[in-house]
Amino acid sequence: MAPLDLREELKRDLRRHPRVELQGLYESTADREKLAESLPVFLPFMGKTYQAVLWVADWDHRLPSQNIIMRLYAYYAGQSKQAAEDSFGERKAQITAESIFPEFDVADFAGLPADEVYEADGPVGGALKAFHLVSEWRREIDPTLARRAEQIVRASHHFQEIASQTRARPPGLGDLETAEWSPPSESGYTGWGLDVWYLRAFNGMVGEGTAFLVDLDQGEVVRQRDFQFRAG
Repeated sequence: MAPLDLREELKRDLRRHPRVELQGLYESTADREKLAESLPVFLPFMGKTYQAVLWVADWDHRLPSQNIIMRLYAYYAGQSKQAAEDSFGERKAQITAESIFPEFDVADFAGLPADEVYEADGPVGGALKAFHLVSEWRREIDPTLARRAEQIVRASHHFQEIASQTRARPPGLGDLETAEWSPPSESGYTGWGLDVWYLRAFNGMVGEGTAFLVDLDQGEVVRQRDFQFRAG
């Protein structure tokens, strides 16, 4: 059986929020084809197979919309699609009931059940930003795999170079920490990896660090990026 073509699925069956439909967004075949061609590579997690997907063009709770939120709900079992259809139908009925006047706010399609859930947003008529995996399980990592990823990072020249530049780093910042699974659609890498974080500085409000992407099969660091975060 051929793998599911996510681009073709989007062109064939892109669901649109009623407020997106109201504005005529992604109505034409050409618009959907352009969107489909811009998609990144999606690979199912660790040997799984996509059996069904649900693409949704969601709205940004503004009229006229300034942005579009694209949601991908992916399923490893074909029968899961029916549960998704039921959930989608219930949410759409809720939206229809709420949509008495265009100026009224209504629900969106966030939070539908799926094995993998991705989101991206972008300006109306423009390109989407990167798709992010928003499934809660992305931070559920087997401790053995986490320790192995941290060992791979610690032995790498990538980490040793960063560590040598931050010798005055306060010990309270902790050690290497395996944070989350990273899919190809986010990292641009050819497969899934584990993101291992190393906090370099934190002033109580803003923190800075380096994230190392580890390919467990190859046993090496394959990507490195700096990040910032704000507490609270």
